[in-house]
Amino acid sequence: MNHSMEKIVDDVFQHTYYDPGQNLREQVYDDEKVLDIIFNLEEQMEQDQLSVEEKLFATNSLGNLYRIINKPDESIHYHSENLRLLSDNERRQVKSFINLAVSYIYANEYKKALLCFEKAETIINRHGYDRYTGALEYQRGKCYMEMRHYNWARAAFDDARSLAIQNSDPVLAGSASKALEYCDDKINAQV
Repeated sequence: MNHSMEKIVDDVFQHTYYDPGQNLREQVYDDEKVLDIIFNLEEQMEQDQLSVEEKLFATNSLGNLYRIINKPDESIHYHSENLRLLSDNERRQVKSFINLAVSYIYANEYKKALLCFEKAETIINRHGYDRYTGALEYQRGKCYMEMRHYNWARAAFDDARSLAIQNSDPVLAGSASKALEYCDDKINAQV
């Protein structure tokens, strides 16, 4: 796998958007382009000549790419495979469990998503991997939002924003702030 593939995948995620009509699910404008990238990555996986690190990149990328074109079953498959490959690396498992949880959200399997968040949180707490807590809270907030538990979502987004500010992460802070506004609109609409 070459660095150009990493750049191509990264470029896709630079051009996604969060759809307010779908509880801020990450979407892409050009499914065809994403399918071409998926085909290329799957072809490389089938050749079975990738190193473990390349397989980790490919499975994570495929999981994320399938998610943004609304194919959650395929996304779950690849994120599960990514976790299997990481069986002895708990630090990296945290991000993988979070990614798997997001795929479960897109499959409307919220209980499984929450279980994945709990597993990630357990690893974070056991090893002090606090730098992942903001991302975990942000994604957990999105799960609560999908479940229409807007007050719980709001609390999670508020935690994510606070942690992002504390850790000098302006991207996460901005995303959490926008999600808070979205939650406030939903809460106010219910009144």
